[in-house]
Amino acid sequence: MSQLGERLRAARESQGISLSQAAAETRILQRYLVALEDGDYQNLPGDVYARGFIRNYAAFLGLPADELIDLYRQERGRTDPIRIVPATSNPRVYGCVAPSLVGVFFVVLALVGVTYLVLSATNRIGENAQFAAMPTATAPPVPSPLPTVPPEATPAPLPVTPTVAVAGREAEPSPTPTREPEAPIVLEVRIDPGDNPGSWLEIKTDGESVFRRVLGPGRSVRFTARRSVSVRAGNAAVVTVVINDQERRLGTRPGEVVTFEWPP
Repeated sequence: MSQLGERLRAARESQGISLSQAAAETRILQRYLVALEDGDYQNLPGDVYARGFIRNYAAFLGLPADELIDLYRQERGRTDPIRIVPATSNPRVYGCVAPSLVGVFFVVLALVGVTYLVLSATNRIGENAQFAAMPTATAPPVPSPLPTVPPEATPAPLPVTPTVAVAGREAEPSPTPTREPEAPIVLEVRIDPGDNPGSWLEIKTDGESVFRRVLGPGRSVRFTARRSVSVRAGNAAVVTVVINDQERRLGTRPGEVVTFEWPP
């Protein structure tokens, strides 16, 4: 087994991730992940694809991608050469005498434009002749002004009844809209410091995924939610969850996979 494959398999198993789960998360076929972990580079589609697989798989497991790619090059010892395939036939050379399709297209376009201009000018001449032949319309007689009607008397405004305040009783204030109190759930996930590979986490707030990757040792993330939170952790022995200032340890065994939900 190659050194590259041993490092990839050890990182995956320490985080409690199966090959099928890794293939689904990285979108790499499971047989290619098996070939990388077994050092079977002949079953990979090519050198360029293999380096891309190693880079994506290393980022998913929290490993240094450049270091693993250098290790892959050392173990494989070569890269696929670039092949230059000669052309099957010589390009055709058109003579100057042969008609060009582009030239024919422009000639046809010019003929269509000239025809359009001639027809437009003919239509304008016909319209002007018809307009000149139309008789001039006489203006209608102006009607005599209507007799002036005296304006009606403006009605008097209605009396306004004053508001009488009752002695010893204050006016009731208008109700004000009440806002729903906000009571968010505060979630913090911490990884123990020290010599450990960290943990792969998937965190959901109110049913939506907000975090999905490896969190290294000594690191922490913080989120808020209104209804619920969910934490799925690989290598849960190094993970501590804090819900509204209440701490809880997720696991006790290395490599253990635990799912935590709040409210329970």
